[in-house]
Amino acid sequence: MKNIIYYFTGTGNSLRAAQVIAKQLGDTEIISMRCDPKDVPSEDAERIGFIFPVHHWTMPEYAIYFVEQVKLNPKAYIFAVSTPGMINGGCQDKLAKLLQEKHCTLSYGEKVYSVANYVAIYPPFPNPEKRVPKTEEQLASIAREIAEKKLRNPPHANAITRWLAPRKMQKFIEHCPSNDKYFSVWDDCISCGLCAKVCPSHNISFKNSKPTFLHQCSQCMACVSFCPKQAINFPKYTRKRKKYHNPHITAADIVSDKKLYPPNH
Repeated sequence: MKNIIYYFTGTGNSLRAAQVIAKQLGDTEIISMRCDPKDVPSEDAERIGFIFPVHHWTMPEYAIYFVEQVKLNPKAYIFAVSTPGMINGGCQDKLAKLLQEKHCTLSYGEKVYSVANYVAIYPPFPNPEKRVPKTEEQLASIAREIAEKKLRNPPHANAITRWLAPRKMQKFIEHCPSNDKYFSVWDDCISCGLCAKVCPSHNISFKNSKPTFLHQCSQCMACVSFCPKQAINFPKYTRKRKKYHNPHITAADIVSDKKLYPPNH
């Protein structure tokens, strides 16, 4: 039986995690959560993985929708790896609940602190040259455990985070899709279309040869980080900030999905 890893990524941290684990497992298909979940079921998979960043202390909304819709093998060994920059929050608690509703069990959960890349608010930190090698080491260890089907309780949100999340983060989650109104497209834009191709939320279309934002944004910053001319900014503060994407991942890696679709949710 094959293995399947579903990933959600903006600037490559989660895709890189999927690559490392897939290499260790062998016979593994890596599938972006940008795909239509109806097209990529895993009802015959032996291992099923979910890898995603942490947005507002939980799973990205787009990833939540995907897990709700995709068909899974309830007897599979299911694992999860979250890639937070700072706070892991309740993301894996959320995933475990979603899986339980599908009569599935999260057998293994782990977090890997990665470079925080929300360039709309701050420059990337900590230093990628120091953080990325540590992340690679941890991913290799996690991959070996998953290959052995070890059991590990997922990381839970602590009491403070559980109390603060609905009070501090809920408003950001609600406003996230429409926060793309703060993006600006500068005259440097060469209409290459790369921003639309790397967007994990299908949030960008082109009008008059310029990017137009469709108010279903996940605030992943892929469009800002991968723009070859730094023509997309938020709204102007990101212009002079250092950009980040995982050094093992290129834009071509992210846009190579085989089964993309326009979402209708």
